[in-house]
Amino acid sequence: MTLNEFTASNRLILLEELRAGKDPSIGLFDAQLLREARSKGAPQLGTTRYEPHASVIEFIFPSHQGSSSVFEIRLPSPERIVYLDVPVWVVEQIWEGDVEGSYHFESHARALVSAFTAALDEEANATQFGPKAPKRRG
Repeated sequence: MTLNEFTASNRLILLEELRAGKDPSIGLFDAQLLREARSKGAPQLGTTRYEPHASVIEFIFPSHQGSSSVFEIRLPSPERIVYLDVPVWVVEQIWEGDVEGSYHFESHARALVSAFTAALDEEANATQFGPKAPKRRG
């Protein structure tokens, strides 16, 4: 399972539980903050932040009569999360926006780096020359 799959499946489970009025069955959270947030309305998905050993999933409880509440659930990661930066040899060829790295479980990051290293072998690398078909990143 990739980090994105892990986070997405758990986000949906947690959102369903919160919408049903249940306490989260997984992760670490502040029960008092949850009670306060629930008084404002139904939860919506917020952002997800990554830390080396956890995904922090935010849920927004919008208020029609004041400020909204942001409620966080910290999900311990089954393995270390690492950030893969864009290597210095990448040339930016986009019209707008920034080129950034991405977050991955360590095992997936090592597999990606291993695949990249294998692509440096002479035979594999020879396929990178000449016309290129569009690539989809997975």
